[in-house]
Amino acid sequence: QVGAAPSGLRAPPTSTRVAAAARSQRRRLVAEQARRPSPQRALGAMELGVPTSLYGMAIVEPAMLDRKLDGNAMVCFEMVRLYGMLCINYCVICIFIAQLWKMGRQSHVADCNGHLLLLEIGCVFLFEVRMIADIRRGLAILSLLWWVDSPKRETSGSLSMTNVYRSVKRSTAPQHGAVMVKEDAQEGSFFAQMTKSMSRRAGKAAKHWKLQGLSLSFRLWCALTVGFPKLLLDLMLAYFGGVYVVRSDNDSEMVLNTLAVVFIAEIDELLYVAFTSDAMRYSLESMPGVEIELSNRQRLIAWFVWSIFSPLFTFFSSGLVVHRTRQSDCPEFYVSWESLQAE
Repeated sequence: QVGAAPSGLRAPPTSTRVAAAARSQRRRLVAEQARRPSPQRALGAMELGVPTSLYGMAIVEPAMLDRKLDGNAMVCFEMVRLYGMLCINYCVICIFIAQLWKMGRQSHVADCNGHLLLLEIGCVFLFEVRMIADIRRGLAILSLLWWVDSPKRETSGSLSMTNVYRSVKRSTAPQHGAVMVKEDAQEGSFFAQMTKSMSRRAGKAAKHWKLQGLSLSFRLWCALTVGFPKLLLDLMLAYFGGVYVVRSDNDSEMVLNTLAVVFIAEIDELLYVAFTSDAMRYSLESMPGVEIELSNRQRLIAWFVWSIFSPLFTFFSSGLVVHRTRQSDCPEFYVSWESLQAE
């Protein structure tokens, strides 16, 4: 018969051929991945991570939204929802700061003898340490916007929702948006679907968010709506919260007031965890940061500022808040060893 196998030879079954082809495909992908040079970080480089909070989402999500994958309705809804949550966060923090200022003016230092002076300094110092951490996050946001890659000029004149924020030219078939991702079509034979699945597993082609090529106008917008407002609110909360702690009526109320003002500083994290989907939180928390190179001089300055100057500044600013508040409410008070030893 024409086309029949030679005598003594039997054609391998279809499953065996598929398995052999799959093993060959797997070996080829592993070999290509081994030949591919792995990116290595420079010796003096460091990575500026994106803050995993409502402020980080306000910077990253508008740049990740894509009309082709997310859709026009989803893009508009997410923009309104995101900036609405940001406004709610600012309004709630401002309300609490105004209330702290009001209660601070209505109350006075209950212990002018200085019996609670050490507890006052300790509580205010711990609260200011918490606020220094928030101020560092605000400075990190501004540094991130400064060091992010500059966009490249586009030769095409097309304008999309993404191009308003990212001047980097994206492909006509984007792989991910802020909410949706491109799904592979389940077409072809079983063998084709198997090779595609093995290719994704071997290549680890995860669809991560990337903070690259933000336009200058969008970075200025983020600095004006995210970076500077956060720094301003943190500084106001650090001062009025410290004054409110010092003017507590007794020791137990002082400890509770310290926890209360720390809670105000965590409002943005609560809103982020409560009203952000798990998939978007994972995308934000797993995205790579911005890599920068630091010279030895910059490393020395950073070490001195955050390891030497920052602790001393926090301690003296805490003492200044306590001293200024006591001088305002108790003009005749002065620090003495007897007042510290009194019960």
